[in-house]
Amino acid sequence: MRHFTASAYVVQDNRVLLLKHKKLKKWLPPGGHVDPNETPQEAAVREVKEECGIDIEIESDDFIHIDEENAISLKRPLLTLLEEIPAHGSEPKHQHIDQVFIAKTVGPTDLLGPEECRWFTEEELNQLPEEELYTETRNVIHKILNLALL
Repeated sequence: MRHFTASAYVVQDNRVLLLKHKKLKKWLPPGGHVDPNETPQEAAVREVKEECGIDIEIESDDFIHIDEENAISLKRPLLTLLEEIPAHGSEPKHQHIDQVFIAKTVGPTDLLGPEECRWFTEEELNQLPEEELYTETRNVIHKILNLALL
């Protein structure tokens, strides 16, 4: 079974916002399932607000932009990932099709839960034990912070 999800790497002042996932015990960008009648972009904005208490704006290049009566461009994700989700409790193993966005804060950057959400510099991320951060998460953050994607 596959579920559609959306997440966002929120970057502010050379720091990235991560959430400690309760089941996986790993630091991940905030995100979650896309609700019915919700775009992935809307889901990413909502999830960051619900999980960490801050407002964000999705970033995207505008290489091609459509704004017509019958079609408008949505901001493109940085990545689209097919993620393997292990079984947990009564929930069987499944996959997430994750639209991963890059975003910046809009307004205050005070976090909802200091133990669940945290701002990290790259140096702080490098000090995390390998079992607390997926390799792909570390690699994406490195590219975001060092290639000036935002």
